[in-house]
Amino acid sequence: MKKENTNSVLIIANGEPPGDDLLNHLVAQSTYIIAADGGSNICHEKNIYPDFIIGDLDSIEEHVLEHFNDSEVVHLADQETNDLFKALSFVRSLQPEKVFIVSTFGRRLDHSLANLLLIQQEFFDLSLEFYDAFGRLSLISGESEIKAPVGQTVSLFSFLPVYGLSLHGFEYPVDNKDFPQGFNGLSNVIVHSPAKISVQKGFLLCYIVNH
Repeated sequence: MKKENTNSVLIIANGEPPGDDLLNHLVAQSTYIIAADGGSNICHEKNIYPDFIIGDLDSIEEHVLEHFNDSEVVHLADQETNDLFKALSFVRSLQPEKVFIVSTFGRRLDHSLANLLLIQQEFFDLSLEFYDAFGRLSLISGESEIKAPVGQTVSLFSFLPVYGLSLHGFEYPVDNKDFPQGFNGLSNVIVHSPAKISVQKGFLLCYIVNH
């Protein structure tokens, strides 16, 4: 079961999966693959064999669990946390450099909202990248650069207060402003690359749209 290193981990959740090309690319880049409960059903459908199946196991189909008889099953019955929280908590023990996450959104809206809140409230120590069919979502703080072509669409959000926010190289710039009620920066556009983001206090959800 154990592989040579734990540079990257792929978590497959129980939402809407991205296209097969992206999914297969992330599988090839990952040292470990984790199915978060019902994500096991997606693994079965896509012919992906997870190293770990984690969650309360209320969504995985019985024949799928039997099929993955070589996967290590981590049954966590705690109902106070969702399956993505359980999977990310487990991931810390693998000490990865990067965590790719797919199928987080796109089905039940309440599950999607819970996962978005989770991103901003927990797991700041992990380098997380969420992928769907339309783009990539990451959590940023401090100073960051986006090395993307001019014309690239980037959306920036925060459910929580953000202080000292600056956006340079964007069509709609911001210069050291506070947003105590959160921030909504839908569909900004890069006009000078690399675009620069600075946050003195708080975190931003950064969604880079596929071309």
